[in-house]
Amino acid sequence: MNVVDNVKEQLKHVAEKVAERVADAATTESRVQAVTIGRPRHQVMDFLRDPGHLSQIFGDIAVVESSGADRLRFEFAGDGSGDKAGEWNCVVSSEEGERLRFVDVNPESEMGIVLEFRDAPQHRGTEVIGRINAAAPGALTGPLLFKALYRARALLMTGELPTIKYNPSARPSDR
Repeated sequence: MNVVDNVKEQLKHVAEKVAERVADAATTESRVQAVTIGRPRHQVMDFLRDPGHLSQIFGDIAVVESSGADRLRFEFAGDGSGDKAGEWNCVVSSEEGERLRFVDVNPESEMGIVLEFRDAPQHRGTEVIGRINAAAPGALTGPLLFKALYRARALLMTGELPTIKYNPSARPSDR
């Protein structure tokens, strides 16, 4: 093997390692999301434990219902054909006003969501950091977690969800 081939082989190996690390970082980062909500910590935590509020937040993605003390059932919407995409049953626990855990009722499952709450700097409300361990039914992933946190912030701060429903650009064309 000549020098040029040797260098090409080494560069290929380095490129593969870099690609692996970028993929690992992207996967990890996409499962961690954060927003700042201009409300006190206790109010944000109570809001995010309530199944009615969670159903509003998840909107057309999932319906959330209480299935017992500190238990929630997420029913994920399907593709519009009336079929459900899946269901997730979890137990909700809190840790001293700093964390909410949504853990799958099946002990063998790795699915879980952890929401951490911190006071935002300069008394600007509450920082909420969400982490997902594994994808749940209905593709409950990092980007969807961010959408849910974003919508929760909107509901808590304005009382309504952001929408383009009444924007003329969102209307189907009559042509």
